[in-house]
Amino acid sequence: MTEKDKDNAFEQQLKKKLETLLKDELLSDITTSTTIEQVNTLIDIEKGHAYRITIDRGPLKSLSFVVSQGTSVRDIKRLIQTTLSHTNNTSRKISWKYIWQSHCLLFNGQRLLNDSAVVSQLGISQGSILRFSKLAFEKGKHRRARRIR
Repeated sequence: MTEKDKDNAFEQQLKKKLETLLKDELLSDITTSTTIEQVNTLIDIEKGHAYRITIDRGPLKSLSFVVSQGTSVRDIKRLIQTTLSHTNNTSRKISWKYIWQSHCLLFNGQRLLNDSAVVSQLGISQGSILRFSKLAFEKGKHRRARRIR
């Protein structure tokens, strides 16, 4: 048996094992085009080291993310920004500075105002749903109107 035949036999054997693995009920969410990073993320979710959360945007399509336990609110905001920037097909630019000054994320009625707060400390877990909430101006906290002379 030549070296090439050994390689072909090994490849066929590997393909058969892969097919049996992919038919397994536990691995049904993995496709043949799944990357190693995606597999590691799925493993982290199964181990409880990462969470799959959903951002409810009201009438707009919800967004789903996988975040680790050490992810901060700031990181979630960045994930939202990058996801919407890549999926936004219009030429209109979103002013994220304005969005985050006038809105915040809401979890179980609690506004997530501290950007450095960690997900695991806020009680966010697998399957949690975050929503956008409009920030009400507090007395003395908003900017004064500019006078035009």
